[in-house]
Amino acid sequence: MLEKQAPLFSIIIPTFNAEKVLATAIESIQAQSLKDYEIIIVDGNSTDLTIEIILSYAHSLGVIHYVSETDKGIYDAMNKGIQMATGTFLYFLGADDYLIDSLVLTDIKELITDAKYDVIYGNVRSPALGPDYSGRFSDADIFHKNIAHQAIFYKRDLFNQVGFYDTSYRVHADWAHNIIWFFDTAITNLHINRTIAHFSDGGFSSIKKDPTFRKNILLLYYANARKRHTALKTLRLMVRGIFTRLTR
Repeated sequence: MLEKQAPLFSIIIPTFNAEKVLATAIESIQAQSLKDYEIIIVDGNSTDLTIEIILSYAHSLGVIHYVSETDKGIYDAMNKGIQMATGTFLYFLGADDYLIDSLVLTDIKELITDAKYDVIYGNVRSPALGPDYSGRFSDADIFHKNIAHQAIFYKRDLFNQVGFYDTSYRVHADWAHNIIWFFDTAITNLHINRTIAHFSDGGFSSIKKDPTFRKNILLLYYANARKRHTALKTLRLMVRGIFTRLTR
């Protein structure tokens, strides 16, 4: 019997009591013209109808894998999803987000085929952040704003290179992780001027604070930016980032 070939994409969706929004997220994946994917849903023991919704789509699609158990937050769930994934590239979609059109995976596959990148990221559409957040990031940009994970496709091996999400950051572990790979000279990345997903502004990061991240970001950024820049250039980038944030 032939072993089933691993998919190109693993789309990971953390959920908790997402009965009102999950179907839209799943259907945006189901609508993709490229079918070379698996869906991994990591649920935090939902008490509503989330599991019933997952099971209904799992039966019809046949590419959904899920687990439902108590977790330590969204990044713990995302780390579990990474461990479950078999795809070459990983993508994290919030339960209240959705892919913007049916050609997203097709377009990303073409880029993967044409060139070797560890990270490919585009833009997101958001009621809070605007229609095209936020373009190509500069070294100063990543200090004062984050690349939305809904815009990013990561090669799975990247997590073996730079580590998983640090769950001590309750809200901005993805921002901390992005800073690490962004400045890693062994990691190649490409920005494309294409909207990837609708990013809901009512998600976890929109309503919670992360004092641990705020406390650590100066040292985190400095330590990683120094991999590419002198100490003086790194400090100038930080000042530029702070000025941009205060004046935008």
